[in-house]
Amino acid sequence: MNRVLGFVGIAVVTIIAVLSVLLVRTNAALTTSENDNRVLRSDNALQATVITTQAFNFNRFNQVAENANRLNSLIDAGNEKTVIEYREILRREKTCDLPVPDDVASGVLGYANRLRASAMRANTGNADAAGDSAAIAGELTYCQAVLWISPLLAIIEKANNQLTGIREIEKVRVER
Repeated sequence: MNRVLGFVGIAVVTIIAVLSVLLVRTNAALTTSENDNRVLRSDNALQATVITTQAFNFNRFNQVAENANRLNSLIDAGNEKTVIEYREILRREKTCDLPVPDDVASGVLGYANRLRASAMRANTGNADAAGDSAAIAGELTYCQAVLWISPLLAIIEKANNQLTGIREIEKVRVER
């Protein structure tokens, strides 16, 4: 009987030892799981903050772009009206068909080509590397030059509106 009690005692001690080891492992796994859960919740909170900020920025960018487009539409409408008025005035001018001196016309054409080339540098597939495009047929008249002024100024104003929007967005981004 002593042997049976000794064997049972050893079995009980072994079972208790095994259960203790399993309890320690389970406790370690639970602690690791809780830490992982805490980290994931923290990551989720950070991601929610980033998503909220991005949504706000997208909304703000869309508002600024919409405002710039609205202003640019008004500029286009006003410019069309101005060009029509100028055409009516110039139609009665006797000097309207006089050509601009060749030096001035070639200077304007050269400047326009340089602007076009600098704008196209980012997309080299469309660049005219030789720069030997055919000259425009005909001459630049004073009336044509006058009619170009208002559209060019309108384009500058539209670009300024877009730059103002970009500055506004950048200011908001820096403040955050």
